[in-house]
Amino acid sequence: MLDSRCLEALAAVIRLGSFERAAESLGLTQSAVSQRIKRLESQFGEPLLVRSKPVTATAAGDRVFQYILNARLMERDLRVDAGAAPQSFERIRLALNADSLATWAADLPARLFRRFGLLSDLVIEDETRTLDVLKSGHVIASIGTRAEPVQGLKSYRLGALSYFPVASPEFVARFFPEGVTVQALKHAPAVIYGRHDELHHDFLEKHYRIGPGDFPFHVLPSSEGFVVAARQGIAYALCAEPQVREAIAEGALVRISPHGVSRKLVLHRRERGPEILDAVVAEIRVAAQLHLNPGVNEGHAHPAR
Repeated sequence: MLDSRCLEALAAVIRLGSFERAAESLGLTQSAVSQRIKRLESQFGEPLLVRSKPVTATAAGDRVFQYILNARLMERDLRVDAGAAPQSFERIRLALNADSLATWAADLPARLFRRFGLLSDLVIEDETRTLDVLKSGHVIASIGTRAEPVQGLKSYRLGALSYFPVASPEFVARFFPEGVTVQALKHAPAVIYGRHDELHHDFLEKHYRIGPGDFPFHVLPSSEGFVVAARQGIAYALCAEPQVREAIAEGALVRISPHGVSRKLVLHRRERGPEILDAVVAEIRVAAQLHLNPGVNEGHAHPAR
């Protein structure tokens, strides 16, 4: 039988990426954490961790980590079914993109805590890669743009998040005095999330035939940072509509182009899992219905074929 203390140590190291931080969170020495994990690895007959910086899980470690996440939530289900209060706050680990957390899903941790007493453990990843985090076993559900069916998973269409470019009035007067043209966009500083920011590159390529290396840009890996940079007048930014609605109404920002882009978001979850996962999925879908563009969130679960 697996030792719960060893499993707890493994989960802490994988979640925090460090033996030192795991030891601090558990109130143990690093040596004690290391010994517990070695004991587990001895039982499984193979390494569960890659001792790198940060520490990561092996394929076997990912499977054990998923077992730990599910076991904790299933134990919570049993206590609730028996009419007993949960002994502690359990974590729900989800993967989503930064723009979702900054907009329609911003109050999701509060909803899950107030309704179910769950602590949110959110993994922020590019919208095209959140599904990979789920498949690796690090989370129990994911939100992203990939909609392909996956064996053992269910998917739900949530809705669409719309983006358009904005800038301060001063920035517009300086860089777009004659309007937003191809030539002006090649000289006006933009702000992108990373050097492989597909959203911004797709926008410029589709509507203005501008390639990834044909314009100056700041690199700011923060959804909130996009709005700050635009308000400060150092760049124009492709922002999610809910993020800039108020600033546009105030006149602090203006929409600089009639063109935009839209990303359809999909929720993936384990086909089998703890009962509380059903309730969490329902809360996510309610939040999506309240804030995302309608028309694509009426879909039902689509089990992988």
